[in-house]
Amino acid sequence: MIRKLLNRLRKHKYPNRFLKFYHLNKKRLNNERRSLYDEKRKKGICVRCNDKAVSGIVFCSYHQKKQKKYNRIARS
Repeated sequence: MIRKLLNRLRKHKYPNRFLKFYHLNKKRLNNERRSLYDEKRKKGICVRCNDKAVSGIVFCSYHQKKQKKYNRIARS
């Protein structure tokens, strides 16, 4: 609690207004992102493009192919 108070009192220098907004609203933004991801997953919608997802996976067939390609490159 004391650490939280000291962080609020400390003056931060942000290089731009977008980073400032992100850091000041980080907790709320992350909660929104997580809840939207969970909603889409439960409805069976691709979490990237809102198309129908492949059963048991959070991506549609297009994004699943892209993810497999990305993983293959990253692991080699």
